[in-house]
Amino acid sequence: MKHTAKRRLINRIRSKLSDKQGFSLGELLAATVILLLASQVMAQGIGFATRMYNETLSRSHAKQLCSTLTNTIETELRYTTSISTTGMSADGSSQLTAYFSPVYGQTLSGFLMVDSDDNEVTGAPGGEIAIRVTDRENQVVIQRLISSASYSSYELKVEVQNVTYNIAANTFSATLKINDKNGNELVASTFNVIPVNKLKINE
Repeated sequence: MKHTAKRRLINRIRSKLSDKQGFSLGELLAATVILLLASQVMAQGIGFATRMYNETLSRSHAKQLCSTLTNTIETELRYTTSISTTGMSADGSSQLTAYFSPVYGQTLSGFLMVDSDDNEVTGAPGGEIAIRVTDRENQVVIQRLISSASYSSYELKVEVQNVTYNIAANTFSATLKINDKNGNELVASTFNVIPVNKLKINE
């Protein structure tokens, strides 16, 4: 039955094409409407597929950025020798306000978020992770932990939400959030670091 109906439709189209009168106005309008509807469905499908592809790439790049920043911050905190802290929570953790950077430090440094012009930013959507250091001429220098190109590919932003030190456990704890340009969270990570050196605290 299906093959018979299909054959009849094909024969009808052939007869119309060979007929000098061709298709009627109503048939042409119907065909045009069908083509427009099909085109709209295809356009929406392609748009959705493209959007999902870009979101997948952004999330994948955010995970890679988070991993890179985690490793960099872990190195900074693991090999520091001196820190400054303030306050103490119920679990014995104090907020880290400054530390001696084993890579960039001449004096105590502090984590901060900056924009492309090295201006400090706070809150969402975040910025690029940097540290504020003082050079030998006693000038304040903003030093990014990783290249700006690592953020710009997908316009990613980072928030350093919390960096603490627990003196009893001798452990640093830090929380990172990777956001898109609108502040929507893509990846979050909390990690702990045990310093290898004996620390001078608030000295």
